[in-house]
Amino acid sequence: MESGANEKDYKALLEKVGIKQFRERLSELIKSAESFISSAGYEKDVQCNERIMLSVVLDYYADIERLKEFHKIKNVRTEKIFAYLIAWILRRKPLQFIHYTETEKDIYVNERFAVYILINECMPFDSGKYVAPGDENKLDAYIDLLLYYFKYRECNPQAIELAIESFKMGMLVKG
Repeated sequence: MESGANEKDYKALLEKVGIKQFRERLSELIKSAESFISSAGYEKDVQCNERIMLSVVLDYYADIERLKEFHKIKNVRTEKIFAYLIAWILRRKPLQFIHYTETEKDIYVNERFAVYILINECMPFDSGKYVAPGDENKLDAYIDLLLYYFKYRECNPQAIELAIESFKMGMLVKG
C-alpha cells in the first residue's frame, strides 16, 4: 500500500477487512504499545503516535489481504500475522519520543516494542512454565539477539516468521 496508495485503495481494504475488525485491531495494538511503554518505564518520554499506528495497521492488513488473494486462502497463520505486523512496526516506528533521554538504549524503542510483541506471541502465558529455573539467561540472550537483528538487519516478514516458528519449536524440544 505504501507506493501509490490512495484513499480509494484504503476504502476498498477497509470494506474487505471490516471497519469493526480494523478498529479492534488498531485499539488492541495501541493498548499493547501503552502496556509496553508502561512496563519499560517510558511513560514520561515516549508515546504511541496513533496516526502512525493507523498506517501500521493499514499496511499490515494490505499485506495480509494480498497473501490471502495470492494463495487463495481464507485464513492466515498466526505466526505470519505477527511477522507482518512486527515488520511494519519496525518500518513505520509508531512509538515516538516526546522527551529525549541520555540513555542509548532508548534510541531503539520501536525495536524493543517489536521484541515485546514477538515474545508475548511466543510465550502468551506465564513465562515461568516455559523457562526452566537457571535458564533465564538463555531467554535473555535470545531477546538480545532479536533486538540486535531488529536494530541492524533488514527485517522482512519471512525472516521474522522464521524467528517466531523457531522459538515455538524450541519450546517443544526438551533440553
